[in-house]
Amino acid sequence: MITRSDVDAISRLAGDGWPIVSLILRVDKERIDEDYTIRLKNLLRHAADNLDDRYDHDQTEAALADLARIGAFFRDEGNQFGQGVAVYASGRAGIWRLAEIPREVDSQIHVGLEPFIAPLVRALDRLTPFCTCLVSRNQARIFYGQMGTFDELAQIVDSDVPGQHDQGGWSQARYERHIEEHTRAHFKRVADELLALFQERPFRWLIIGGTSEVVATFVELLHPYVKDRQIGTIRTLMEANVNEVHRESCAVADRWATDEKQRATEMVRNEALSGDRGVGGVDNTIMALQQGQILTLVVDDSLSTPGSVCLNCRSVQPTTDDRPEQCLFCQGPLEHLNDVIPEIVTGVFRQNASILFLDTPELRNRLLDLGRIGALLRFHVASQSEPRPTSG
Repeated sequence: MITRSDVDAISRLAGDGWPIVSLILRVDKERIDEDYTIRLKNLLRHAADNLDDRYDHDQTEAALADLARIGAFFRDEGNQFGQGVAVYASGRAGIWRLAEIPREVDSQIHVGLEPFIAPLVRALDRLTPFCTCLVSRNQARIFYGQMGTFDELAQIVDSDVPGQHDQGGWSQARYERHIEEHTRAHFKRVADELLALFQERPFRWLIIGGTSEVVATFVELLHPYVKDRQIGTIRTLMEANVNEVHRESCAVADRWATDEKQRATEMVRNEALSGDRGVGGVDNTIMALQQGQILTLVVDDSLSTPGSVCLNCRSVQPTTDDRPEQCLFCQGPLEHLNDVIPEIVTGVFRQNASILFLDTPELRNRLLDLGRIGALLRFHVASQSEPRPTSG
């Protein structure tokens, strides 16, 4: 499944003046009421019929050839995909890139001089990697995945940890110390396995399953890198199947993600309303993006608004009542868009800032009075009305 580094690599694809076809396709073969091949044909036909006049004859012919290649590819090899797929193609620029994505995507196609990555950035919201570890005094199971996929990676059984029936002639106190030493060694072994996993396949969140006593003791032995990622616990039995563990883990991850978005939204509201390190509204967010100030973007995932982007410097333009013909920043020509939000999201992603999509009515309502979009800034910038320091 696609990762942030994959999206970053796709965002850097250069067409060198040739159009790039960006296709986002939900395959979702589990739904028998839909045929993705019909959806694909409609998308390809729509793209071919709407190549605008900003492309010359050679560029248009190149884009049509790419659309035909995509159609032929899915006709011959489309059965290999089970959820969703993203395709980026520009034959004249030597670009052919495929990526598996979650089924929770809206099928769409875009032809432009840059790859259209906003849907992939949105998909990453459901692809946060997390690890779940079920642990007891002598066993452990380690799982890794995301909301959509989840696998068991390891089972650890330490037969050296003695049980109550092994006490023999030992004194009670001595025997209990003996058990605790073996249990601690077991916990340390599991903690080392989690650190090794984190170093090989980094995860953002850690969820631990076990009794309160076991979890409390085990957590103290985790490496700080791993310990800092714990977001909650589950009480799933050690014998639970993978689907049960996944379901319980997703519930914890969902709650944490929602709380994280709530905290970020409140922080943006407070900073924006106080005029400090926050902004609200499309235009203020665009200006913060242009200045490289955005630390965290929060946006209503249903927000759509027309706008324009510069074909020369790719800067998103502040919205106006008229249709400007030149870029505000470099005076280059503009491309007018029905929805400029994907361009804002792409710009923020390329600046390596965090992006949080507000996907519940409660979260969306908290940003309504700020224009349904806002950002936490990296630093405070004085407004034009504030006094500026003078020299001398």
